[in-house]
Amino acid sequence: MKKTKRVLSLMFSILLLVAMTLTGVSLLKADTNTQTTTSWNFEDSNFKDLGTLSDTRTVDGLTLVATDSLPMQVKVKNVTLGDKSFTYALALNGKGDQNGRAVKVPVAANDVVKVTLQSSSSTEARTLILADSAGNQLSTMTADVTANTQSYTYTGNEDAIWLYSQNSGIDLFEIEVESTETSTGDTATPDSSADETVTIDTNNLSDNQLSSDQLAESKVASNAAQNYLADGWYYLKNINSQKYLDVSGKRDADGSNVIQYSGNGGDNQKWYVTNLGNNYITLRSGLSGGRMLDVANGGRTDGTNIQIYSANGADAQIFQVVPTKTANTYCLLTKCSGGTQAVDVNGWSKEDNGDIKTWTYNGYECQQFKFESTTANSGNSSSGGSTNTSDGTVVTNYKDLLSAVSKAEKAGGGKVYVKGTSIACSGQIALSKTNANVQIIGVKNSDGTYPRLDFSTFMNQYIGKASSDTAVGVRITGSKYTLQNLIVEHAPDNGIQIKGSNAGNNKVSNCITRYNNDAGLQVTLGAYKNTIEYVCSYRNCDVYTRGGNADGFAPKLGAGSGNTFSYCYAWDNSDDGWDSFDKVGNVTPDISYTYCAVWNNGNPNVFTGKYDFDNGKALDENLLLVQLIKAKDSSFASKYAKRQFSLPTGNFIQTDAGTISLSAWTGSSFDGNPNGFKLGSAYSKSSVTRNLSYCLAFDESKKGFDNNNSSVTGYFNHCIAFDNGYNYYIQPLTIKGWSSVQGFSGKSGDKLPSGRSVSTPSSSSQSSIRKSVESTKNSIIASCQANKIPGKVTFNVFN
Repeated sequence: MKKTKRVLSLMFSILLLVAMTLTGVSLLKADTNTQTTTSWNFEDSNFKDLGTLSDTRTVDGLTLVATDSLPMQVKVKNVTLGDKSFTYALALNGKGDQNGRAVKVPVAANDVVKVTLQSSSSTEARTLILADSAGNQLSTMTADVTANTQSYTYTGNEDAIWLYSQNSGIDLFEIEVESTETSTGDTATPDSSADETVTIDTNNLSDNQLSSDQLAESKVASNAAQNYLADGWYYLKNINSQKYLDVSGKRDADGSNVIQYSGNGGDNQKWYVTNLGNNYITLRSGLSGGRMLDVANGGRTDGTNIQIYSANGADAQIFQVVPTKTANTYCLLTKCSGGTQAVDVNGWSKEDNGDIKTWTYNGYECQQFKFESTTANSGNSSSGGSTNTSDGTVVTNYKDLLSAVSKAEKAGGGKVYVKGTSIACSGQIALSKTNANVQIIGVKNSDGTYPRLDFSTFMNQYIGKASSDTAVGVRITGSKYTLQNLIVEHAPDNGIQIKGSNAGNNKVSNCITRYNNDAGLQVTLGAYKNTIEYVCSYRNCDVYTRGGNADGFAPKLGAGSGNTFSYCYAWDNSDDGWDSFDKVGNVTPDISYTYCAVWNNGNPNVFTGKYDFDNGKALDENLLLVQLIKAKDSSFASKYAKRQFSLPTGNFIQTDAGTISLSAWTGSSFDGNPNGFKLGSAYSKSSVTRNLSYCLAFDESKKGFDNNNSSVTGYFNHCIAFDNGYNYYIQPLTIKGWSSVQGFSGKSGDKLPSGRSVSTPSSSSQSSIRKSVESTKNSIIASCQANKIPGKVTFNVFN
């Protein structure tokens, strides 16, 4: 182990003192930082002769955790990285955990952990897990086929973190921990007795800059931003004008101008900050379209206009935060200019409607904006911000979660707050008490992400096998439970299931259900008056039953009365977006859908990676079928990364139809249905009602709205369908409500009840609808992929 410190040399100190004497500079007390680096290089003498490790050892403060069944080895391996060469590596010879094949690294708050690592495979990258003492995953690093160094900043209390492989062999060459200590010392400042004259040439100042008097009053020094703004909603008030950043005329369209205006609390003055890392943020307008603050055409010159535009992830929509000397006040540099331009009030205007443009960064008050925290707007919310957990129990692992829920149930109610990035759940979370009054609430992390209830280890018990209710992730058979701000993933059956005649008055709010082995969220067998709101359900797939059961949402098989879905979205599931299939004697009497949307369900190519490949996306290794493909062909992922797509052949996928090939699973044996809203079955008669308001279906290869042999009574209010096989296939329905129903570009003609028709928007309106839908869709998907729950987001296309 080596420790090094960065210190000021004696010679430099002497020169500094001389310079201060000559220039009239005196010393003040100030905080200074000393950086200490602790490193463990496995070619050091204390490591390189360890050989094979089958028990736990601590060497120079670094703990190597190994067992007979989970051994590690220090081996000879030569690698050159830049100007540094390594000759030995610690080989993690496969999948590990905190019990074995792991390295325990001591850390303190704000330490930077650097790891030099490489995959032991010459063709496939591997993943290194970083976990805290409670077993919660903090981050990951990629061990590529070539050696590289990656870093992670630890923000917890003084403790240790564990490093281990997610699946296969990884070689570690060096681990470094950079610690910063703050001490108080002397620093130089100009002597007040020394005369100083500042002359500023104002002859060539433009109308966007100040006179010398104004410069002296308003220019501030900028420092590199050390702390991000918290994700959340803000008003942005210009320091010079004391007016707010505002979308002109509340015009919610691409290219709408951004101005300054007197504060009025409108949604067009609200902006949602999302941190991207390295001091960069995006700013989303509070208007319902969710458009982003944008530099017109990615301009890099003075006077480029600032506008709003549909989210596209381009540098024109990314801004660097630079703090000023005033609390909560920042300058915003445009990434598309390389940080040379800043958001600026043109011409130092102090009037309403003053234009917002970019100008060469100068740090003056016309470029300073105070970020005033506010609540979510009426069109979008993210349920973000800090959470007061003092009125409940905070848990960070599965065992404590079960215990806290049990105690709350026995107490007649209570709140359980879930903290962390990933909670490894090895079994079911069963909620069965009547009138429980228990709330399980995820606490938003500082980076804007939410806790994940990860049932992967539970899932492993069911690969190649049938599953049942015992394999559900979160199973609610009681009443008055709330699940909020949580991501539920990798369950071996439903992600969330609400089932039984006692399962009533429950709420699932602001959640994601994904990568589960059956429907993301199911309500069934008498469950009644359950509220489902702001939930995204995607990429759920039942591999064993060939995709035939994993809907996004499944209020079916005799769900009770009064179940409602609001602002819920389902896409890329192996079966339908919504399925209300009923059997004889188990009819679901009514369902309400408000502001719900579906797209691209029942597409088998999603689950092999082919869909993402064809659309230029990264391989989604969370998909179970992709994991099985990788196990069969170890080069699949590396080939995919090189833009080569080739699926392994032969029969190796275990299903209820036997062991079959991928071509069969995606072809003749695939049992998924590419439909959007499936409203019932042959047993769902006119006494059954379905109420759809402000609902959207697109890109479903069979049917957008599907009666599925039912003859239910339907209420359709402000619904849109386009680019489906059939937009509306609902001919046998009894219609009691029909208002503003639109459709276009269906591959086959609509099947409608007698006397009903669908209006077709004009060509320009169709184009506008498509563009707006695509923007909102991409924004929702991007948030989910980043583990940031989108919340209450609206597709702003309804009249």
